[in-house]
Amino acid sequence: MTFFQALEKSSAVELYTYITLLLICVLLYIFSDYLKICALAFRLPGPTAYPVIGNCLDIAKKDLISREMSEAYKNYGPLARVWIFVFPMFVVFDPNDLKQILSSKKHTNKSMFYKLLHNFLGRGLITSSGHKWSSHRKLIQPSFNIAILEKFIDTFTDSASSLIDKLPKEETILNVTEYVNNCVLDILNEAVLGVPVKSTDKKEMEQSPFRQGKVVAPYRITHPWLLFNSIYKLTDAATAELNQKKQLDEFSRKMIRRRREILKTLSPSDRRCLLDFMIEISNENPDFTEDDIIDEACTFMLAGQDSVGAAVAFTLFLLARHQDHQAKCYEEIQRHIGTDSFKQPTAENIRELRHLEACIKESLRLYPSVPLMARKIGEDVRVGKYNLPAGTEIMILPYATHRLEHVYPDPERFDPERFGDGAPHQNPYAFLPFSAGPRNCIGYKFAYIEMKTVVSRVLQNFHLTPAPGKEEVQPIFRMTLRARGGLWVKMTPRKHVS
Repeated sequence: MTFFQALEKSSAVELYTYITLLLICVLLYIFSDYLKICALAFRLPGPTAYPVIGNCLDIAKKDLISREMSEAYKNYGPLARVWIFVFPMFVVFDPNDLKQILSSKKHTNKSMFYKLLHNFLGRGLITSSGHKWSSHRKLIQPSFNIAILEKFIDTFTDSASSLIDKLPKEETILNVTEYVNNCVLDILNEAVLGVPVKSTDKKEMEQSPFRQGKVVAPYRITHPWLLFNSIYKLTDAATAELNQKKQLDEFSRKMIRRRREILKTLSPSDRRCLLDFMIEISNENPDFTEDDIIDEACTFMLAGQDSVGAAVAFTLFLLARHQDHQAKCYEEIQRHIGTDSFKQPTAENIRELRHLEACIKESLRLYPSVPLMARKIGEDVRVGKYNLPAGTEIMILPYATHRLEHVYPDPERFDPERFGDGAPHQNPYAFLPFSAGPRNCIGYKFAYIEMKTVVSRVLQNFHLTPAPGKEEVQPIFRMTLRARGGLWVKMTPRKHVS
């Protein structure tokens, strides 16, 4: 008797039973990977999760996250789990375990949660995966070779000089965050879009959507029902985000049209911007479309603002608290650049500021601009005593990894000598301000030159001391690491320092 003949002779109850069992088998097959991942999640330690919403409420408590991260390895060991709604994610802390994931081209795909950034950053290098990411990375990488990047030093210096002009000329206590962020945006306007700091289009750039952009992704994660697009698109937040994306696209197309015209008359000695390089890439590679240029421009402009701005502000704040290292940096600046604030430093001058670079790196260790990253495992991988199946969502927390005592003794202490010339060789997966491996930040060299130029210009002109009553940092977690209430320092013009 065949299966179908058996069905014909079955009662209605038996028929429903067969169909139900069949559906259960199909569902188990479809969700087998998810169930396997959930089974592992229930075996692992992690913060207390609530039914359905998981740890979403904890994410909303930005101060709690900072405390949890600092103690996470002690509390949970090298591998922990968190729940975002009903989706388990595994947190990997130890550099040796992170190396297995970050060094492999099998695990370069971003977590599904990066899709929440598509209306903000587009589908550029930060948010894309697979062939699109690898092809874009290969096309854009030559634009970030060191010879090209060092040509941006004049841009960095002009913007830093503009920052100095805006700072008070007398001893003042101020929040450096806003000043630094405006300086970084000036740099990006010129370096990415080709609009000089002293441009007559200054008013237009002050109203740029890149200056006003706001990211909605954290709000959606802390309100998990908004993770469903069918619900989210009905909200005012979705309407505002889509309107913002439209403004970013229109503004970017306007900048592209402008640079296409300028490129027709640009001489070899003229300053070029990243938009120029991407337009030329598009001309030679039709698959790299204008929409792709817009996505990458949004990525560089929006991701580059807060990350570098936060790093510079934290560095200035920490140097104000540690006078010995500020003095070493200033002596180094005097030796390699001089005290003339009108002098344009050369690429060689900036390269020689090694102690300043160590101070910036130590600031990034303590306060990494991007405190959280996520990946999707491409194939089964063993982490410690656990096998993580393909499809597992991995969370990487530089803020926590940078505080592992067996990697960084006395981790809360500001000690730039960890990155000094005589420091022992470091596991590259123990220091992750720009990630590591094949999917590290394409612009990390650009960022270091930029940060060294801006910080050196400030130290060249001002002596920094702590602002009374505001010496401590209260980190809060958004897409980038911030300080609650800002970062305040007392700035005294060097000419007033005896």
